[in-house]
Amino acid sequence: MNHVIKMVLLTMLFSFSILAQQAHASSGLTLAQYREWKKDPIKKEMLTTYTAGMGQGIVFSNVHNKSFNLPQIFCPPGDLPITGDLTNQILENFIVKNNFKPTDEISIILIFALKNAYPCR
Repeated sequence: MNHVIKMVLLTMLFSFSILAQQAHASSGLTLAQYREWKKDPIKKEMLTTYTAGMGQGIVFSNVHNKSFNLPQIFCPPGDLPITGDLTNQILENFIVKNNFKPTDEISIILIFALKNAYPCR
């Protein structure tokens, strides 16, 4: 199967799965769910897509802030590509070093993880 089609299908499956799990709540993926999903090979691959998407969203927020002369959220070196593998690595390192509740959302944790990994000076 074409890699692009596979990624689109995985992203759609992931989105539907999140919607089904979160139908009763408006929150995103929690730390507890993140840890569970990492144990399943298919969901683990979807997490990589999910965290890459979150990372890109934070990058877009940085672009917005920069265009309005607002402080950036994080300051990566050069043109560092914010990939799912990178966001997962940064997220894992940050989670290990900090104490989060199982109900804390991964998206919020990732913001602080990126700020910690690439602080603006």
